[in-house]
Amino acid sequence: MREDGPGYCLHEPLRQHNRRGAALEHWIAAFGADHPARMVGHDAVHMDFHPGNILATDGSITGIIDWDGAARGDRRFDLVTLRFGIHSKDADSRVTQHLDAVLDSLPEDILRPAWAHMSLRMVDWAIRHFTPADVEHWLDLAEQRVS
Repeated sequence: MREDGPGYCLHEPLRQHNRRGAALEHWIAAFGADHPARMVGHDAVHMDFHPGNILATDGSITGIIDWDGAARGDRRFDLVTLRFGIHSKDADSRVTQHLDAVLDSLPEDILRPAWAHMSLRMVDWAIRHFTPADVEHWLDLAEQRVS
């Protein structure tokens, strides 16, 4: 979280975008300096776990697709990725509330680095590829767990 990723998770767009983006980037960089990045765990982690990669029939999950970015780590990272993946105006508030309650139960050493990573990933991407309103939308979510 201190260095740019390969074409995404870039810090500079946040620093340059606006005051909110710069504040978020400062929090992410400070967190990264205090907690060297490393994925701990032996689980299969999808890394792009969002509704578009979930196959379902009659309300039951039947499969997960698009595993080309998968890595070894802590499977709970995918829950944070999913929370970012359901952040839309059309999201069912019951699902969002349930997932937020699950995230609230995660240990801080799992939740905080995953939240910092996804905040950087999604806000950077929005700045470079979406509208200013979309950026504000992602900043709203990212700031929910910044402390």
